Amino acid sequence: MKRLFTQSVCPQAALVLVLTAAAGCGSEATPPGQAVYATYGNLSNQDRAERDSVLTAFASADTEPIRRAFQQLALAEFTRYFRTEQLDKNEYLVAFRERTVRHSGLPGSRRFDLVEEDSSGMFEFGFFEQFVSANVETQDPRDLAEYLLLADPPYLMPQNYEAYFYRMKPDSLMGDGLARVFEVRARPESGDGKNIRRVRLFVDSASNALVAIQLDRIDLALFFREESRFFVHIQNTEAGWVPLTTRFESLIVMPFRPPQLFRTVAAYSDVKPVVIEE
Repeated sequence: MKRLFTQSVCPQAALVLVLTAAAGCGSEATPPGQAVYATYGNLSNQDRAERDSVLTAFASADTEPIRRAFQQLALAEFTRYFRTEQLDKNEYLVAFRERTVRHSGLPGSRRFDLVEEDSSGMFEFGFFEQFVSANVETQDPRDLAEYLLLADPPYLMPQNYEAYFYRMKPDSLMGDGLARVFEVRARPESGDGKNIRRVRLFVDSASNALVAIQLDRIDLALFFREESRFFVHIQNTEAGWVPLTTRFESLIVMPFRPPQLFRTVAAYSDVKPVVIEE
């Protein structure tokens, strides 16, 4: 498990987060799953057909832009808005902190200029306070691609096909264009024990690039349970494909403590290539 959340996505709690997303498998000529019909024969023909369409779309989508999006930020100047919230069990706001920071300069000599900040309330981290990083807004964001795009996501493995629903959803407006939307969701019966509960991918209709991904998961540890939802959306700028927004929400349930709900959002704007002066 990766302690990613505390180091870059949300500095306000030590949450265990392992992100997985679509990776290539199969081909258009032989749709993924076709050879395993005899083994996994409990699905209806409609379910099989839709599953194969979704898996083929996953396999053919261009994932390179989102794989490189955070790397491109290291070669760009940008403004980052970052807000963290803690909510109680009824989702009433306990505390929040938000900052807007301008990132500029070259790697190794970056500048982090605070534009504005605001906060209210007092965060209650409990056990997780020991992992909090107070300087996350004065660091470039961590590259999330390795957590989003694993080579072998469980929901793309043939042995797990019956544990998930595979659905094509209505197109969605994403930025300046339409995106095709594909969803994989754990079945209530056969998929009950799966950590990954739902994955939703947004593929740009014009470029076939994977431009956004949402992932919901449940992680169980010895002393806590975490239910998390994560979303990343990228944008095409003059500096290349870079993040547009990231959102994260995590509910932590521990023995003898009320549930803790943390939510973060980051937005990236005014992205420009770093100008190297001769």
